[in-house]
Amino acid sequence: MSSVRVDIQWSPVAVDQFLTWGTDLQLYQVQDVTPTEVVQLPRLRLGAKTAASLLATNTDLQYIKCVAWCPGQESDPANQLLAVGQANGKVALTTFSKIPDPRGIKGREYVPKHSRPVSCVGWSSQEPQLLAAGLEKVRTDHSVVVCDVNRPTHPQPYSTFDQRNSASGDLLKPLAEYGLAETTHSLAFSLHTHRTLIAGMNNKHIKVFDLRESKTCATTNTKAVYGICSDIHNEHRLASFFENQVSIWDLRSIDRPLLNLEANKPVTKLSWCPSRVGLLGCACRDSCGVRLYDVLHCAGGTGAEDQDPAVITRAIYPDPPTFVSAFSWHPQHQNRIITASYTGKLVDYCVHERITVNWSARGALVWTHGRKTLHQLDPSQPAYSHLSDILSAITTRARSRYGLRMDNLAANGEVTDDLSLRNLWMWLDNARSLVATGNFKLPGGVPYKYQGVWSLMTNGNLSSDIISRPWIGQDGQKNLYAKVFRSEERSCALELCSWGFEDEGVLTSFLTQLEAAGNHTRAAAVAVFNQRIRLAIHILQRGAVAKKIPALNSTAMALAGYTEDRKGLWRDTCTSLRSQLTDPYLRAMFAFLTDDADSYEPVLGETEMAIQDRVAFACTYLSDPRLTEYLDRLNTRLTEEGNLDGILLTGLSSTEGVDLLQRYVDLSGDVQTAALVTIHTLQHALNRDSRLTHWLQSYRHLLDSLGLWNERAQLDVIANDNKHAERPPQHIYIACNFCKKGITPYIQAAGRPRNPYARFGTGSANKSKMQACPNCRKPLPRCSLCLVHMGTPSGWGGCMGTKNSSSVGGGGGTCSEDGGVGVESGAGTSTPTPNPTPACRKLSDFTTWFTWCQTCRHGGHAHHLMEWFKEHSECPVTNCVCKCMSLDTVGKVGSSSHVAPK
Repeated sequence: MSSVRVDIQWSPVAVDQFLTWGTDLQLYQVQDVTPTEVVQLPRLRLGAKTAASLLATNTDLQYIKCVAWCPGQESDPANQLLAVGQANGKVALTTFSKIPDPRGIKGREYVPKHSRPVSCVGWSSQEPQLLAAGLEKVRTDHSVVVCDVNRPTHPQPYSTFDQRNSASGDLLKPLAEYGLAETTHSLAFSLHTHRTLIAGMNNKHIKVFDLRESKTCATTNTKAVYGICSDIHNEHRLASFFENQVSIWDLRSIDRPLLNLEANKPVTKLSWCPSRVGLLGCACRDSCGVRLYDVLHCAGGTGAEDQDPAVITRAIYPDPPTFVSAFSWHPQHQNRIITASYTGKLVDYCVHERITVNWSARGALVWTHGRKTLHQLDPSQPAYSHLSDILSAITTRARSRYGLRMDNLAANGEVTDDLSLRNLWMWLDNARSLVATGNFKLPGGVPYKYQGVWSLMTNGNLSSDIISRPWIGQDGQKNLYAKVFRSEERSCALELCSWGFEDEGVLTSFLTQLEAAGNHTRAAAVAVFNQRIRLAIHILQRGAVAKKIPALNSTAMALAGYTEDRKGLWRDTCTSLRSQLTDPYLRAMFAFLTDDADSYEPVLGETEMAIQDRVAFACTYLSDPRLTEYLDRLNTRLTEEGNLDGILLTGLSSTEGVDLLQRYVDLSGDVQTAALVTIHTLQHALNRDSRLTHWLQSYRHLLDSLGLWNERAQLDVIANDNKHAERPPQHIYIACNFCKKGITPYIQAAGRPRNPYARFGTGSANKSKMQACPNCRKPLPRCSLCLVHMGTPSGWGGCMGTKNSSSVGGGGGTCSEDGGVGVESGAGTSTPTPNPTPACRKLSDFTTWFTWCQTCRHGGHAHHLMEWFKEHSECPVTNCVCKCMSLDTVGKVGSSSHVAPK
């Protein structure tokens, strides 16, 4: 390409052709190529799969300022008319065809009265014969000219083009003229309204002209008068710019813009995407990319100022090293754009839509692909296995009854491959065992309730004793001792870490379990940390045979040469070579044996070691200040990482443990584990921390959405079994018809622990009668059979510590054959409650309880009604035809003699 590209435009007719112009006009055709194909001149590579070949060049026109391609249909794309605006004010019609135009349109031109540059030209898409041109200002001439290129024209007295380009050389006569003594900066025909022209003029106006009536029908004051373009998808919307501000307008209310968009640099070109609704492209000066504004949700018309338009802005970079001078949207291909740079490089680029990704409740991944296509990836497809989807893991674990095994909590960790989850469930199982037995006591005799090591060490002033512990199994050598620290808090912490090795049998059993699990190096390290070098050597030898790793024999041989000499050859050799060991426990073991400063940083810094081993080692060998500092630092790091191994430190008895679980949920999305930990250990704290309730409810809803109804039911059963709630307060009362206050004595509601009716007394049957409301003193209803005012205190009295505490006083509790208590809640029905203790005193017999029908509201003493309904089914009240007894769902009621208190 021989000239600098000023602008570029796709052909409105041929989908594989585009036009560029600078000092000349050049027509290109796009061809498909392979990414590895070598593209040589004169062809140009546009992209990975496209190249361009030069079809034709037009060099007859000079001083080109602007070009517009006629949207009319032609059988031969080479005959498609081009309107070319020039610096001398002429607007010429030309084509790339060398054949004379039989219609006589090619070669026509508009020549203004006064020479001045043409700033813009544009064709009407609805009437392709209409051409508009905008010119610079002159005092005695118009700046907006509209011509009909099909109308007969006057012969031109002089030749503007050479005969190769023009067959007629006729002048175009203006159909309409506007803007006398004004300047036109940009113009565009409305794409939806007939003969409507919008022009930006005088650096301060946007005017709308109606060519049918030859008048200005709308105008607005604005500096955004450049680059006017109408939206093909919205008949009322257009865009313009000024410097680095882009304005969006609505022709129905053009008084002010719908919204103003800011660009980071001065704007040079605007264009609406013809294949994508509401997508506006913007090129800026000295910019490597094209800014895209998605104004699909931009409101328009009346009331637009009350709405907040949603605009999404992004930038595309077709060829980042070069600046974009111009671009053009393809008229038919979706989101296809071609750009030109100042250096003449052309790039064919596809603007990919922003992908909206959604997860379904059952794990399917759905995303947008184009305008009308959705792609879906199901968990059953092989590609899904490459995704790290927590929902898939939750579903798999839930179907394996994860967290629902009550007898052995450690078995819940076996359904997952996550080591941290396995350690969590093992810790929960051990902690629950300590809570259930009640034998494990914290310092001060405090019972264990899921406390962590960190809470033990910070609960009070830590004061430890220094003990010299001898090395065992080093026959023939002088007695060697290791300095360890001991305190009551440290002993409890070692128990929580499974390092309570005060008894030799406990240590042997622990090491045997590790060997059986194949953890020979860990067993050897624990033996060395507890001053059993000979035992560690034997463990390594057995590991070399069992796991067929001869290197363990070499390690055992090196370990056998241990000496206390701090400057000996053995120590220097182990110090220099231990970093080459691949097993973290072997590195920690030799780091412990070769430590000179008693800092043990190499041992504590082995992050691949189990957290309980590192904490137990620190509780054994670090002084009080250094131990507190190390545990604080470790606790903070594990909490920030959301590492569930930190439960050993935080425990679940304080907010630190809940904070760790919350951090784990935030980072992993595993609400399943948090909810299951809650129902097993944190039921008592549900009312104190809303996060626990939120986890539990979220997991319940998740199980429902996955259709795992059995697992959801088992979850609720476990939650109810583990609930440690207090006895619920009384919520059923008998109220006075007059003052609406409760008349039931011994109300057990929260906040009212004392008896408000103590003045009535309960010491005798006479004092227990209460036939009037204790608040307003109005009489209580009469029994429908005996016509005596009802009213005796009912329920269970306070606990009596005397011998007569089990005697019967007045009252209204129901005593069943097994000693159960009932509270009256309906017509002849009662609700069982837990058995009372012998010290609880019943206030009144069931026969004197309030009893009434829930339909007609008539009632009386319970024993009177029972006798009545043995022989009748209707209500005993005169003129009441309610079938009370037939409405009662309770079975046949026994006589009052069967419910007498024992």
